[in-house]
Amino acid sequence: MLTSQGIWQRLLQWSKWRSSSGTSVRLAERFALIAIGATVGILAALGNAAFRTSIEFFYELFFKEIGSYLGIEYGERHPLIFLMPLLGSALAGIVVVKYRDYAKGYGLPRILLALIKRGGLIRKRVIAFNIVLPPIIIGSGGSAGREGPIASLGAAIGSLVGQTIRAHPSRMRVLVAAGAGAAIAAAFDAPIAGMMFALEIVLLGNFDIEHFPPLVVSVGTAVVVTEALYGREVTFHIPKFSIVSPWIEVPLYALLGVFIGVLGVVFIKLYFRIEDTFESLDVPFYFRLLLGAFLTGLLGVIFPQVLGNGYPFVEEALKGSIPFYIMGALAIFKMLATAFTIGAGNPGGLFAPGFFIGAMGAGFFGGLLAMILPAHLSQAGAYASVGVGAFIAATYHAPLTAIFLLFEMTKDYTIILPALFSCVVASMLAEWMFPYTLDTYALHKIGIEVHHGREKEILEELKVKDAMTQDYDKIWEGMNLAQLRDYFSRLARHTDFFVVDKEGRLVGVIPFHVLKNAMFSEGELDNLLLARDLAVEAPTVKEDESLSSAIEKVGKKRIDHLPVVNEQGKVVGMLSRKCIVDAYNREAMRRRGENVQ
Repeated sequence: MLTSQGIWQRLLQWSKWRSSSGTSVRLAERFALIAIGATVGILAALGNAAFRTSIEFFYELFFKEIGSYLGIEYGERHPLIFLMPLLGSALAGIVVVKYRDYAKGYGLPRILLALIKRGGLIRKRVIAFNIVLPPIIIGSGGSAGREGPIASLGAAIGSLVGQTIRAHPSRMRVLVAAGAGAAIAAAFDAPIAGMMFALEIVLLGNFDIEHFPPLVVSVGTAVVVTEALYGREVTFHIPKFSIVSPWIEVPLYALLGVFIGVLGVVFIKLYFRIEDTFESLDVPFYFRLLLGAFLTGLLGVIFPQVLGNGYPFVEEALKGSIPFYIMGALAIFKMLATAFTIGAGNPGGLFAPGFFIGAMGAGFFGGLLAMILPAHLSQAGAYASVGVGAFIAATYHAPLTAIFLLFEMTKDYTIILPALFSCVVASMLAEWMFPYTLDTYALHKIGIEVHHGREKEILEELKVKDAMTQDYDKIWEGMNLAQLRDYFSRLARHTDFFVVDKEGRLVGVIPFHVLKNAMFSEGELDNLLLARDLAVEAPTVKEDESLSSAIEKVGKKRIDHLPVVNEQGKVVGMLSRKCIVDAYNREAMRRRGENVQ
């Protein structure tokens, strides 16, 4: 009887055939990968259904069962409403404390870490944790979102499928991204946004054409299954979107992008500042979770709208039903509530809070403009609608995801034009002000630098020791000019010479343009001018330094061959642009599953 691994191996055996040009084409493997993508999409849609059911169960438990005894209703002011998130944190915290490395806080950075460091290997328990723990927090009123946990759930499903078929690391990454994208697509009934989420956020902007077939099939399958279960859904119902005066409003939507871009950076810095504060507290982790939930609950006593994912109140903002000054206050309170809940370590996502903050902040902005130009502007709700996407673009540097998500959530094509201006401006400004996103800054804190794009990702992962060579020119510092001239004419292999002392420590580098000027000088300098006199201070690299950092040093001071030195300053190798390009190409081929010579 064939196992799933056996079936996959059979498919790989059938897959190799040669075209007339002699190129090896793995056609069957591509079709197999598409079939696996469809499997991931089905499982991600079912995971999304389980997640939704879990949230509904815990919402009923906390606000219908327990809340009914206390007279507490979701979204209504009550002096005891702070008990709800506190109870939820107390319940979820029992598991979070024991498995904090897999369950605490915002989980999407852990998915990126698994892709970068473990080739996409994610523990199966992550699936169970994401189906149960974040719904407890959200259902009890904790200020958190469902989208991050759903994406993590989908990514874990993709990884599980990849592990089952023993997929190559390059395929595993695609399956993890396909799972995350399919889960997001299922959550919002938004296949294009799900695919953009996988490419821009999970794969860090790696738009490799080979990623598209399994991604497209995965997100499409997830949406089909979800619509079969729940029918076609619209996340936010808003009035018909319109632009009153394009010549006036389009520039104002770009200005909205500036406002939201700044607001996004403020939120990122506030969130991590509060998270650092919680981590510095000298109290048991369980009490830290409770403290965060308690502070969130106190904010909920003043503004109960900030509890939970806040979707009903986002919809009110999009309809223009909330006074603009109240929306401004809600944006601030939601930023604090989210930082208290998730920054303390309670599990949950940051997408839904981002929708809330973006809608309220943009609604406030639109309300201020309406006071200045009342006859030429759309309602504040129109600005709130665009702000939902612009804030996601600002905090994740993912304008395409934000634009398509906004369009597919509202099902209104008219919103595309203002969304283009706001989302792109917000993303560019936020990235200029602060180079990190909510995901990448979490990794930066633990010493892992992540940048968008496959090139940056690969160069950041590879180290100098992976690319350096032992083929370099090393000369003693006491060699005179005559000896240098003889060495250059007979033995030199490169244009830069590493000058070392008797112990092999680097003294400096003689670039060719310096040596050339000295070689054509008068003969009386032949015995007087030594190598140490010609050597110039040069940039150096260490074996454990990333190629992304090293490549910035190549060419400085017109030196194209960098000395690799150890802790004692001794030369142990050489790094050049060619070395870096060769190492990059080898790794790129390995990730594509090609044979590396």
